[in-house]
Amino acid sequence: MTRHLPSSPEHVSGDARRYSKTRIFLHWLSAAVILWATFSGFGVALLEQNDPFRQWVESFNPQLTSLFIPFFAWRLWLAFNAPRHPSSHDLQARLASAAHTAIYAAVAGVLITGVLMMSHPVTLLALIPMPQLIHSPVALLELHEVHHVLCAVLAGLVALHLAAVVLHQMRGQSVLRRMR
Repeated sequence: MTRHLPSSPEHVSGDARRYSKTRIFLHWLSAAVILWATFSGFGVALLEQNDPFRQWVESFNPQLTSLFIPFFAWRLWLAFNAPRHPSSHDLQARLASAAHTAIYAAVAGVLITGVLMMSHPVTLLALIPMPQLIHSPVALLELHEVHHVLCAVLAGLVALHLAAVVLHQMRGQSVLRRMR
């Protein structure tokens, strides 16, 4: 979402279009989790099924991304409740908003399918039990395929997002300034 918070105690002064500290933290947390899960997830697919690193990643990533879900929900709530910037009527702002919405939708899809495709119960941090929700082998296989497609779509959207940041930087429009 290309939406910005108005001045508030949480709002950082200076650039009127700067995001709140909370939204900045959630953005960079999201970036770290998404980039790690994307690179490690696609990377270990190149390894043998019984490779110890692949097994560790395949055990760690569901834990990490499951713990990320409440942070993502918080980020989504803040984004959808933030007021729109007045320039949201120009084409570039509408494209940016559409791209951000697509990223949010892809992340939501990846997280939902990731939880639904669990083929056994999982205990998060050895404390929080998460039951297996789907038991049909056919449905699990389909969810697994949808999950991988959504991961690829998300990777493409992240690449587009990064390319837009680089393009803005090259044009002298520092969009990163709002994310510090």
